[in-house]
Amino acid sequence: MFAIKKRIITVSLAAVLAFSVLTLVGCGTSEKTPEQTAGKNEPASAESLIAKGKTIEGYSYDYVLTTPAGEKITHKLWVEPGKMRSEMTTPENGQKMISIVNIKDNTIYLYQPELKQATKMKLDQPGEETTSPGDYLGEVDPAGMMFMSRETFDGKDCLVYETNIDGAKGKMWIWEEMGMPLRVETQSGQDKIVVEFLNFVIGDIDDSLFELPSDVTVVDMSSFGK
Repeated sequence: MFAIKKRIITVSLAAVLAFSVLTLVGCGTSEKTPEQTAGKNEPASAESLIAKGKTIEGYSYDYVLTTPAGEKITHKLWVEPGKMRSEMTTPENGQKMISIVNIKDNTIYLYQPELKQATKMKLDQPGEETTSPGDYLGEVDPAGMMFMSRETFDGKDCLVYETNIDGAKGKMWIWEEMGMPLRVETQSGQDKIVVEFLNFVIGDIDDSLFELPSDVTVVDMSSFGK
């Protein structure tokens, strides 16, 4: 089936052992429903829309993944070029898990604020994958995108396109004003995956969000498995 590669910040076995009190599971966020809007002016080409989106750097959003089984996985994310921060709360104990990614250093920190402890890992270790809405723009071929309709999603005017990502057909809702994908549906056989980027805010992100507090103890597992 279509792999959810490069679309989720996940925790590998090593991190699960390091944070054995935590289990990353979905949160019950309701899926937004796109609304059909009346026809407006002729839509911009997919090429120009994607080019616009690729110029955007700093932004934050709520990430909601709906798996084929209907499970919802929710994160809050902040993105700057080469950096990403993800936050989620585990429903079992209400504790917060924070992931801080540094692409340049090929490093991810899995940070547990309540314990003032973080696990350092390499991004190329099994299970450590990162994403942002902009990643989708680099994976689609504008020439193969077919315009379908105009719709409103999460209060924003979107152009909906039929797409083909990693060999799987789907649909993408692209924010017409900013050129960023806000909803992506991918179908592979009977399996449907829906990714939504909600409450999207564009603007510079405070650098401190991508740094660990000075009093955090770091457990280095970056050489695990070597």
